[in-house]
Amino acid sequence: MRIIFFFFLFTTTVFAQNNKQQLAYQYYYSGDYEKAIIIYKEISKKSISVNSYNPYFNSLLKLEKFIAAEKLAKRMFSKNSKNLNYQADIVVCQFKKGNIKLSNYNLSKIHKKLSGNKSQTIRIANVFLRHKMYSKAIEIYDVANNINNEIDFGLQRAQLYSFLGDDKNMIIQYLKVVENNPLKKQFVFSSIQKFLDNNGIKNIESYNLVKKYLVQYVNKYSKRTEFSEMLIWLFMQNQKYNLALSQAIALDRRTNNDLLRVYNIAESLLDKKKFLIAIIGLDYIIDKGKSSNYYIDAQINKLYALTFTNSKNKLGLEKIKKKYIEVISELGKNKNTVILLSNFAHFHAFYLNDLKSANDILEEAMLLPGIDLLDLAMCKIEFADIKLLSNQVWDALLYYSQVEKDFKENPIGHKAKFKRAKIAYYQGDFSWAQAQLDVLKASTSKLVANDAMELSLLISDNYDLDTTELPMLSFARADLAFFQNNFDLSLSIYDSILNNFPSHQLSDEIYYRKSHIFKSMNQLDSSISMLMNIINEYDYEILIDDALFDLAKIYDFRLSNISEAMKYYEKIILEFPGSIYASECRNRYRFLRGDKIQN
Repeated sequence: MRIIFFFFLFTTTVFAQNNKQQLAYQYYYSGDYEKAIIIYKEISKKSISVNSYNPYFNSLLKLEKFIAAEKLAKRMFSKNSKNLNYQADIVVCQFKKGNIKLSNYNLSKIHKKLSGNKSQTIRIANVFLRHKMYSKAIEIYDVANNINNEIDFGLQRAQLYSFLGDDKNMIIQYLKVVENNPLKKQFVFSSIQKFLDNNGIKNIESYNLVKKYLVQYVNKYSKRTEFSEMLIWLFMQNQKYNLALSQAIALDRRTNNDLLRVYNIAESLLDKKKFLIAIIGLDYIIDKGKSSNYYIDAQINKLYALTFTNSKNKLGLEKIKKKYIEVISELGKNKNTVILLSNFAHFHAFYLNDLKSANDILEEAMLLPGIDLLDLAMCKIEFADIKLLSNQVWDALLYYSQVEKDFKENPIGHKAKFKRAKIAYYQGDFSWAQAQLDVLKASTSKLVANDAMELSLLISDNYDLDTTELPMLSFARADLAFFQNNFDLSLSIYDSILNNFPSHQLSDEIYYRKSHIFKSMNQLDSSISMLMNIINEYDYEILIDDALFDLAKIYDFRLSNISEAMKYYEKIILEFPGSIYASECRNRYRFLRGDKIQN
């Protein structure tokens, strides 16, 4: 009976003790350190557990009770003298209360006891990291490496230097990590990216700092690819596209690579509409000869780029047409050149207004033996576009529907679905179009999702605003005429909306579309006038930064009026810092101003 009573008394005591620990921890967790300390002090009168120590010690530090915290740490250290974490806590307390000499003395004792073991080193360094004593943590890593230099603490050091604001040593440590372990390259990429982004605020000094040390490593390890790849990535991230391509070509020459790196950069530049730079990379691939796996694709992409850079006049168009014929003659008409033929058809339809030739080229391409199903789908979409240009709407719908059915979960199927929705929009069936667009907003293809979002917003913002649907119906009809290159009809309909429905919410959209039409017709004064209407009368609308950016580019690239271009680039930088164009405007503004860019 006596044994049972003792057991009951023991379990009751343990239960009460556990309840007190839980309550104390709840106070600690919620930041009520005074109440937590009272309970922990009572619990620890006889002995203190490892579980209670940390929250008790941290609560004392939070309230700057450094003497009590030091006594607690010494008490734990006297019972666990092999655990250097407690001795590190003693150093923390002495440092916090201003006894620097004594804290350094005890820190030197820790240095002498370090074994160089990785886990031990990180545990002790983390004590100082938690209390923001970053220099002390670095000292721990220095001493450990003196004992055992085979362990790489580069990532830990880099983090500590970042906390200290020592960007130079942070970058050096990150690059040493890659030097010692190339497999950690992606992690280092990510870490440097965060440094460069700096919460979205890009900094030219940060860029130059990273570039400086990367260039040193590229020169030091010319036979290794990691640092050159990082430098290419840095240039691409900071829109130094010429430098990125030059570095990729230099790396390819050094390593006798398979041209994949150069080709990928050229493709990326095409997506960014940097056609002239992309052509340099594509020419490099083409010059390597037909034995390259990328020769055909490079030829196709070069013609695509040339179309955008030389299509402003009739002479330029004739040169491109001649080049297409030469390349097709060289490569032949086969399953490998289907996209080349499709692009040639597009060129005939949208640049030469030769719909018959475009139609004939695609009909021949779609019948080529062994054609890839994805290439066939792309041809069908191009064929449908040409049918829509010819106002053969039902034929266009038929081909779009075929692609959508055959590639339901593929981005090309989503593209076809979007084009069907756009036909519904052109025809005034806004409700059906909106339903399709709502589905496409979640498309895996970013381009399709963005286009769907844009058209969806246009419909939702402007449809059914008035008692009449006429403005929106007319606007959609004008958009179709615009797509069909029937500029006179399109302008006429847009103007009728402006005249019959003055101050309608579509007005800024109309001016923006008219600016594009006039620019396509090389009537730059009229294009500028339309953009100025948006800037002066609709500066509260969503298109304001688009209008400013277009205006800056016209003055910059079409009229070579540097002062006017700089004025509008600067306006975006200062008044619309969140614009998607802000970064590009900043770089272009600096270039036009003549800033010395360290290449």
